[in-house]
Amino acid sequence: MKKMPLHKSFAIYSFLAALISALLLVYAINKHMENDYIEYIEEITYLSLNNIIEDEIKLTDTENLIIEVNSKNLDSKLESVFENYNIIGIRIWNIEGEVFYSNMKDSIEIKYKDDKNLRQAFSNVSNSVITKGVINKEANNKNKKFKVIKMYIPFIQNNKVISVSEVIKSYEDIGVHIRTITKIIASIIFLGLLILYLFLMKVMYNTSKKLFYQNQCLMKNSKELRGAYSKLQKSYKNTIITLSNAIDARDPYTAGHSKRVAKISVEIGKNMTFSNKDLESLELAALLHDVGKIGISDAILNKPGKLTEDEFNKIKEHPEIGVNILKDIESFQNILQIIKFHHERIAGGGYPLGIKGNEIPLESRIIAVADAYDAMTSDRTYRKGLPHNVAIEELTKYRNIQFDKDVVDTVLKIEDKIKRFL
Repeated sequence: MKKMPLHKSFAIYSFLAALISALLLVYAINKHMENDYIEYIEEITYLSLNNIIEDEIKLTDTENLIIEVNSKNLDSKLESVFENYNIIGIRIWNIEGEVFYSNMKDSIEIKYKDDKNLRQAFSNVSNSVITKGVINKEANNKNKKFKVIKMYIPFIQNNKVISVSEVIKSYEDIGVHIRTITKIIASIIFLGLLILYLFLMKVMYNTSKKLFYQNQCLMKNSKELRGAYSKLQKSYKNTIITLSNAIDARDPYTAGHSKRVAKISVEIGKNMTFSNKDLESLELAALLHDVGKIGISDAILNKPGKLTEDEFNKIKEHPEIGVNILKDIESFQNILQIIKFHHERIAGGGYPLGIKGNEIPLESRIIAVADAYDAMTSDRTYRKGLPHNVAIEELTKYRNIQFDKDVVDTVLKIEDKIKRFL
């Protein structure tokens, strides 16, 4: 699945966030206005009804809270209040939970009844609830449904709640008022959020444009850097090759030796699944494996006959001399141990330390095989180079003695490739 571009994701999610925020804000304001308006209606209704009800109901039995009411007078007095405040009807409840007065028409049915609201009112807590009302019409006509507010208003005498007025008022007055204000507020909120959204989109567009330009510049600079790095690497490698050639040039019979050892070593490393980074280190170490011979005199290096024990001991110093020559160069730190141990033997007895087996770095074991192969197949002042098959026989003969078994086995698999380097 294709990933959506950043600017599109930002546009969609910021729009959804703005829309949800606007809807929640409008809803919260709507509910707040509704609650405030209902509280205001409750207070006005209480003040309007309290004096009228007080005059028309009498407590005939104080202990048992028995009430007597003049219904006709109460109907007459409530009529003007109902008209002014759009009240549908009223029920008055006594302490026993019985209706002792109601002017509700039979055709009007209120769909909500909850004793909890009534109990709260008898505890002297005015409360209200929004519910549904139905006007029952004649047969074959659908009943008309409408929204109403039921207010429970306690009536107190002698510091006691003796009755509760259940006042039913049409919600339409509040609804019209709230819808009008809500539309205005919603328009303002949506307009403000739209302006903010457009502003953010403008910022996002300018930022994206700038980032795109910067990215183009970075890509161009990256390409130039890669080119410069490639040139530097090539120059670096050429310098190393030149240095190895200079070492080999001290003995005209071993010209190109280090370069051939490096090629053979890399070929072995590839077939032993070395990473590119490890192959680079292996090649570099192979090119510089004999750098320590700079510290050995030409008389010993170019001696045509057999070396004395002292002369051979001097030759044995060249791995450590090479490490001392390269140790202060930071980029050569990872190859110092490879160079130092390339004359160690797998079964022990090599130099400079006589270590064996896996104590010898694998790269050193590879270079040891490549070095021996090239030494055997190269001409010397005292002998002609051995044929390829004879050199391979020697390597096989000294598997697990002088040379690493796995390295020699790899050479046997790729000997046709190695033969090309002769």
